[in-house]
Amino acid sequence: MWDEWKKKITGDLEKSGAANWSKKGKYLIVAAVCLGILSLMWPINNSVPVQTAAPSAMKYEGVAQAKADLAVELESILSQVEGAGTVQVSITLSSDGLKSYARNTKHERRETQEMDRNSGDRNITEENQSSDIAASGGAALLVEDSAPEVVGVLVVAEGAANSLVKEKLTDATTTLLNIAPHQVRVVARKGDKL
Repeated sequence: MWDEWKKKITGDLEKSGAANWSKKGKYLIVAAVCLGILSLMWPINNSVPVQTAAPSAMKYEGVAQAKADLAVELESILSQVEGAGTVQVSITLSSDGLKSYARNTKHERRETQEMDRNSGDRNITEENQSSDIAASGGAALLVEDSAPEVVGVLVVAEGAANSLVKEKLTDATTTLLNIAPHQVRVVARKGDKL
């Protein structure tokens, strides 16, 4: 009788332990799945993915971008000239432009006159000047940003073997860029015949 009672108690405990374990196991599995989903949705870091592109496809910045945009616009316009055909343009700039920043200037002048016992007079003049770039919010204050000057343009066109087309391309380029005609060179594309 003792064995039956023991088996009954032990069997019930094992069943209740298994029942509890399966209940606990279910909760643990649900919690693990929730944590897995949360870890997939949670951002690991705030870095931007690196874009891999060919060097020719990379974006230019600042002056280089403006120069490239100007060349593309000029090519588009010059290719519409009658008889020009396909046009390529290369632009040469004098520099990267000029940036002028605001400055804080401090000028001090101090004059001292001394007289000694032998009736001698001395005048001492001290001048100090200091200057630094003015800043607002940690950034320098830009007063003027001048674009670089165009010093030369090379135009390669299919129809440039014709002197009339060559003259039209030169005139259009000088007018568009407000430069002198001697700063523009128009040449025929390789293989173009009269």
